[in-house]
Amino acid sequence: MKNSKKSFFTILLGMGLLVVSCKKEGCTDSSASNYNEDAKKDNGSCTYLPVAQTGFTWKEDGGSEMVADSAFWTTGAWGTGIRAYKGGMTNFFEINWQGANNNSVGTKTLDPAYGFTFLKNSDTYTGTSGQTLEITAVSGNTISGSFSVPVTGGTISTVTGTFTSIDKQ
Repeated sequence: MKNSKKSFFTILLGMGLLVVSCKKEGCTDSSASNYNEDAKKDNGSCTYLPVAQTGFTWKEDGGSEMVADSAFWTTGAWGTGIRAYKGGMTNFFEINWQGANNNSVGTKTLDPAYGFTFLKNSDTYTGTSGQTLEITAVSGNTISGSFSVPVTGGTISTVTGTFTSIDKQ
C-alpha cells in the first residue's frame, strides 16, 4: 500500500511538472501586430498590418492596374517631373509640370510642351493641354499623388495613375 501511494504521488507530481513546463503558445514574431512576449511556442496566430505600397501604378482606359519596375521624381531649371519605367523602355512615363522644386502638396498644371508622355511598345501617347496632377503628400525627399490624363497617339484614350512615396533623384 505504501508503494502504491508513493507511485500515485510520483505520477501526480510528474503530471504537475508536465503541465507547469508546457510552453505557452502564441505569436512569437516581434514584427507582428499581435506579438506575445510571454509566448514560447509559435501557434501560427500572428497577424500583420498591411505594408504601405510605394511606387508608381497606372491603368489604361480603366483596365488592370500595372506596377512600374522603378519610378522617381526630379527637378531642374526646366521644372519638376516624374519618370517611371516598366520593362525598360517598353512602358515609360515622363510627366512634367512647371516650376523648379515645385513639389509642394496641391494641384500642378502639366507643362504645355512636355507635360505628359507615355511610351507603350511602339506607340507614343501625349496628354492634351491643360491637364493637372495632384500631389497629396510630401515627406522628406518623397512625393505621393495621382493623375488622370486624356491621351492621344494610339488606341488608349485615358491613363490614370498613382505614385506613392517615390524618391527624388
